[in-house]
Amino acid sequence: MSRLGAVVGLPIERTILRLQASAFDRPAQQWIEIAGASGARAEALAQTLLSRGATALISVGIAGGLDPRLRPGALVIASEVADPEGARIPTHNAWCERLSALLRTCNARVAPIAGVDYMASSPHQKADLYRKTSAAAVDMESHGVARAAARQAVPFLVLRAVADPADRGLPTSITAGLGANGTIQPLATVAALAARPQELPGLLSVAGNTIAALLSLWRAIRVAGNALGPP
Repeated sequence: MSRLGAVVGLPIERTILRLQASAFDRPAQQWIEIAGASGARAEALAQTLLSRGATALISVGIAGGLDPRLRPGALVIASEVADPEGARIPTHNAWCERLSALLRTCNARVAPIAGVDYMASSPHQKADLYRKTSAAAVDMESHGVARAAARQAVPFLVLRAVADPADRGLPTSITAGLGANGTIQPLATVAALAARPQELPGLLSVAGNTIAALLSLWRAIRVAGNALGPP
């Protein structure tokens, strides 16, 4: 019997998993860890989940779009993860196919995902990553999960919803307000906006895109239910 462990980047992503997925052993919180936009932390937490008895790993959350065709809310199931050192780590094929079939009504796309150790915050950075990796989306946790899974030879998968599309840059105030554990620090965000008030429209746009991505992720996990885990 498989036991699923999940790594997410943000507390809201863990909440979505806990509320919608019945794929986790109880208590569910024990099997869902928050990496806070860090590949190294994601790898360590994935290893922790494996040490607790997880037999499969999944990386879940929002992502940046690299493929220009993907708009906010688009779902990507990773066929492989391109890590920052250039390695290509394939996901579990049968699991990928099953989740893709389950999420057909959600228009989920199977494609590579890139992992990075920095925030790809500009259209230029995203275009460069797209050219180098051909990945549809990018995040900062999945490559850590992929490394831990590959080292222990356990099945892993990635489910991501695009927040900021390829042609959209991220205001610097976003990084100022993001804590190491993925929590939002309002005072830091306000201070950053006070220094750069011209970023407010961009920040509001990013907030709207993020809500669209989180709603898409919520729907996908609700559809998948207890079939979110490996076959």
